[in-house]
Amino acid sequence: MFQPLRSVKALCFLCVLCLASSEQVCLVAEIERSIPEAKKIDPERLVRGFKPEITAIRVDVPPTIDGHLDEEIWRTAPVSGPLIQNNPGAGQAMLQPSEFRVAYDDNFIYLAIWHWDSEPDKIVSRYMRRDDSLRPDDYSIIVFDTFNDERNGYWFRINSNGARQDAVISNNTSINMQWDGIWDLKTQVNDYGWFAELAFPLTTFSFDPASSEWGLNITRNIKRIDQRGIWASPRSSMRSYYVSEAGKLKGLEGLQQGLGLEVNPYILGTQSENKALGTSDFDFEWGGDFRYRITPKMSATLSYNTDFAAAETDARQVNLTRFSLFFPEKRRFFLEDTGVFNFGGFGARFSRRSRTTPVFLPYFSRRIGLSSSGQIVPLVGAAKLTGRVGEFDIGIIDAVVDSTDDLDSQNTFVGRVTRQVFDQSTVGVLATHGDPNSDYDNLLLGSDFRFLTNNFLNKYRLEANVFFLGTKSDDPDFGDELAPSFGGNVILPADEFTTELALLQIDENFNPALGFAPRRGIRRYFTNLTYQPYTESVPWLRQFYILYTGEIVTNLSNEQESSTHSFTPMGLSFESADYLEVRIENSSDAPNADFDISDDVSISAGDYRWTRGIISVESATRRTISIEHEFSFGNFYDGTRIENTSEITYAPSKHFGSILSYTKQDVQLPGGDFDIKLASLTALVNFTPDFTWSNVVQYDNISDSMGINSRLIWEYRPGKKVFLVLNQSYLDERTGFVLKQNDTTLKLSSIFRF
Repeated sequence: MFQPLRSVKALCFLCVLCLASSEQVCLVAEIERSIPEAKKIDPERLVRGFKPEITAIRVDVPPTIDGHLDEEIWRTAPVSGPLIQNNPGAGQAMLQPSEFRVAYDDNFIYLAIWHWDSEPDKIVSRYMRRDDSLRPDDYSIIVFDTFNDERNGYWFRINSNGARQDAVISNNTSINMQWDGIWDLKTQVNDYGWFAELAFPLTTFSFDPASSEWGLNITRNIKRIDQRGIWASPRSSMRSYYVSEAGKLKGLEGLQQGLGLEVNPYILGTQSENKALGTSDFDFEWGGDFRYRITPKMSATLSYNTDFAAAETDARQVNLTRFSLFFPEKRRFFLEDTGVFNFGGFGARFSRRSRTTPVFLPYFSRRIGLSSSGQIVPLVGAAKLTGRVGEFDIGIIDAVVDSTDDLDSQNTFVGRVTRQVFDQSTVGVLATHGDPNSDYDNLLLGSDFRFLTNNFLNKYRLEANVFFLGTKSDDPDFGDELAPSFGGNVILPADEFTTELALLQIDENFNPALGFAPRRGIRRYFTNLTYQPYTESVPWLRQFYILYTGEIVTNLSNEQESSTHSFTPMGLSFESADYLEVRIENSSDAPNADFDISDDVSISAGDYRWTRGIISVESATRRTISIEHEFSFGNFYDGTRIENTSEITYAPSKHFGSILSYTKQDVQLPGGDFDIKLASLTALVNFTPDFTWSNVVQYDNISDSMGINSRLIWEYRPGKKVFLVLNQSYLDERTGFVLKQNDTTLKLSSIFRF
């Protein structure tokens, strides 16, 4: 908020400066108190491949991190800007200007950002919790390429409430949002816009102390007009995590990382009550992680009694297919450094308005420490080695899974090595060993090549992957011969179109015990074609989509097993930021055996084909109340299915928000009729950006149960947290919901770096 008294003091100080100092000093100081005139865009900045530069200054006295940006270093440090639109009007000036400055000392990198706004009362800022997605808000993204290798980096997103979101970038293609760094942020909003002051401890980063140059990029999103701008590479297809196209931060002399030691201990106590058995237990545990940075590019982590008590609960899903569902990893130990283990171009990707789900993963960390039924199996300990040696990126994990009533303690191993080739490409190998859910021996070996360039035909970004894998197991269900899998894909994302082609073959005996392979003995052909131009001829329409997605799956004799062809003749993104989509979907399935789709309802073996229609609407997320609804209707196998899915988000302020979602499916089949109901309520209370309370309630009528997960998280100092977690399970009985299980956990953890 704008502070009149502070402004009067600042004005007096400015007058003294103007009388006693040069005109230049006066003008530099005055820039903080008025919105500057829009700067003319240098045509050179629009040239593909041009990298703008800024020089950081070394300071003896660090700034006070308060967001006011009125200290001397922010008057004298070199300034850079403006940010240039990359969406919707790529290459044009932003409606509201932005500038930034960088400073550093022996311990920190400091960043000051000026996001001026002539209508500050219209700044959209309703999220405040750490690691919330800030896409519905006005926000800014900062990206550092600390090794200046144009491949990997650190990603930070902020808003005017002081909310923080961070991630690590791997190979210009993947971004791991589960990484949590230690850094400080303070923001201020006044009559001239919103301003941010950030301090990044050097111990948060891995970097080369001998280098004085990092990659840097900064973006801004003005939500009320859905306008995005960026410092380097202002193209519509540009993504913030493309560090290969970032600008340059120079002048970083004499940076030190300290001893490279990080200790993260924890203690926790859990009170468990099983109402069905009438038992009550209290359990006390301790453990933690120890990390040592062997070299600036290589670190080793040891974890004892690895704890996952503070991990988020899984969202409930209902399966109407013959194949297992995918649930993402949410445990911090495995999510950190996960980009090192990416293989073959697999993994979730951002596709238009959502994140896709992998269809196959040769290594899936969720297999370690979780049983095949999804129950937690404690880890006695785990060790991890990740980093780079010369041109090689290395990742190794060895974990010991505790014994259970049915299985002895198991050891699991994952190893991944890639070598950088060409400008941004890699060639690598992957190995996994062990089966945490059986006593059988299991080995997976594979190799892959990823080609990536930003200058295909001197204009486009192109990614291509090819891989080969083999597994060998003494499990009699899978034979004792080497079972192969191979495939590849090509992805061409451009401003007005996107093309993706993929091929995957999996042998009948292919058995990745540490992977995710819901289907075996298949060939999968995948195509995605999207045409997405912006339009200026229709004032109320910003962009429209025409989309085709096709998937054909055959057996190894080329006999079709299933297919899905989805055609979107109309996807409209309005200037109001609302969205409308109409889609037609044609599917087929040829199960060779009967399978159960619900209790007492089965699908007979046969050849089925059906067509469905889907209508989706989304209102602009910048509104206090936003709504998403999808209605689908049509045939389903030899019957019919009608589905309605709704989600209502209510975000009245930065201190409170809620999301209510509900799905209802009515299925009618010759073997019987049934309906499916899924409901969830998420309620968030944000006391400060570092003190939050999240609550999730989920219900489904398949299990007739309701689950409650409540988490109170207080980060009282950067890296030092207190968790209070409540998990309750209720069963829907004739008399109402009856409490069956009640677990309460108190956890304290701290990160110490030296």
